[in-house]
Amino acid sequence: MKKVLFICALLTASSTLFAQKYAVTDANNTLTEACRDSRNIDYKLVNKAWADIQECMVNEKSKDYHDTWRVAAKIRNILTYKIYQDGQANGLDTLKYFNGLGDILQYYSTYEKCMTTPNEKGKLPVRESDYKDLHKDAQTEAFSLRGNVLSGACAIVHSHPKDAIKLLDIYLGTFDDPLYKELNLNERDTLKESAYLYYGMALKTQATTWEDTLKYLSWYEKVLKSPAYGTYTCVELMNTYKDHGDMQNWEKYCRYAAENFHDVQFPKLLVQEKVRENKDDEAMKLCEEMAKLYPDEIYFVETRALMTFNDKKYTEAIDLFKRLIEIDPTYARAWTSLGTCYYQIAMENKNNIPECKKWLNEAIPCYKKSEENEPDQPVLWGNYLYRCYHALQDSANEKKYAKYKDAD
Repeated sequence: MKKVLFICALLTASSTLFAQKYAVTDANNTLTEACRDSRNIDYKLVNKAWADIQECMVNEKSKDYHDTWRVAAKIRNILTYKIYQDGQANGLDTLKYFNGLGDILQYYSTYEKCMTTPNEKGKLPVRESDYKDLHKDAQTEAFSLRGNVLSGACAIVHSHPKDAIKLLDIYLGTFDDPLYKELNLNERDTLKESAYLYYGMALKTQATTWEDTLKYLSWYEKVLKSPAYGTYTCVELMNTYKDHGDMQNWEKYCRYAAENFHDVQFPKLLVQEKVRENKDDEAMKLCEEMAKLYPDEIYFVETRALMTFNDKKYTEAIDLFKRLIEIDPTYARAWTSLGTCYYQIAMENKNNIPECKKWLNEAIPCYKKSEENEPDQPVLWGNYLYRCYHALQDSANEKKYAKYKDAD
């Protein structure tokens, strides 16, 4: 009697499994009938097939059946494409459309998992000879949608950040998904950095606590070395840390950008911050350091020269202004500053007439070069030339430049 009951139970279980597999086949047949004329799809039948397969997707006897997910992906693909078609005339429901694409990717991943998971007897559900083609077809279909899923996440990252994160999780999940193993996505996918960046953006949109902030910053840090996004992420990191009063990390990422991206705004910010903090020695050191990284940029040499001049170290400043002129011989302000170094030394020696005259005669050609390069800017040279000629008692030239004596 027990044996009979066991056999009956076994037959019932087999019958139930068969019935569920038949339900999957029936949904597929309904879909085939609906699409018999590809130019005039019967969406009433498509929706019936979708309702049937949705039941199979949650039924204990068919949710692990590989064909359930293949058919689900096919039906969802047709319905999602209809959303796109309808949207061309009435405005696309982007959220619904991109979520549909994300679902399709997940269905194909589940399909792959079901095909490669052995049953309780250790037997695979499909023959090895069939698996290769089934796997390749699923991979091709799914891979063609990956880029669209990422584009969808980017499109809704600010308006629907939670849905964007869902799509990005699906996209990033493909990197280690067995369905794509031959494609080596971790090494070959050129859009990976975009996914990281937009993940950070989505988290930032929702951040309310410092812990939330640290989460999105960790995604930005993944993109720091990116030639395309590195500068942007450095700015985001810098601004966030500065807003929270963490100037140590602000400086860390500003320096990283200064040293790794040829964008002079970052080293300038570093120097300006040191000046703002009245850390002149550190500012000077930074100027010297950054001048080596940016040899054609006048800002660092000029800033160092002006700080040296303000410290009344005129002899040292002369060398720096000369270096500035080597970078740009037409820079009138540099010629003016060089001349003013000589003029200040002359004034320091005003009681030593020969020495004073010597330095005034060094200053005049510098102011003349400034006049030559910026003839319409007498504020740079007029008053200085008047004062030099006045000190030298050169009445002719003093008279010539007298009209500029009040220029400032």
